[in-house]
Amino acid sequence: MKPFNLLQHESPSDFKRMTGLSKEDFEKLCCKVELYIQSQKCINPLRKRGVKPSKLFINDCVLLTLYYLRHYPTFVNLASVFGISESYCHKIYVRYARIIAKSETLPNRKALIDTPPETLIIDVSEQPIERPIKHQKDYYSGKKKTYN
Repeated sequence: MKPFNLLQHESPSDFKRMTGLSKEDFEKLCCKVELYIQSQKCINPLRKRGVKPSKLFINDCVLLTLYYLRHYPTFVNLASVFGISESYCHKIYVRYARIIAKSETLPNRKALIDTPPETLIIDVSEQPIERPIKHQKDYYSGKKKTYN
């Protein structure tokens, strides 16, 4: 994984394999995210008082988010690639995942069925946990007390 300034010189097929989007779609997404951030700053200009500017550009933050959603590496690995701390990497991911979800507005269900979208980002991080269906009493003692 490379930061955006090194990754943009890769071939279009390699770029798509790394991020899941073509270069054109990635640029459009970055523009939408930047417009959303600017609109939020206009709505509440005092919100960013006393906050240090980020070490990463918007392109790198979007790239970090998309790469995490596509490959699910640990935040330690992502942080070392981008030269930031693990906690700051997680903070960027959470923030930009919400921004991407808000900036990419989807029409209602009927419109999606009539004209399917060309590109869609799906987060599959929540998976059901397999639990025993039969003989659950074998695993449950009946105690609800906490031990001190």
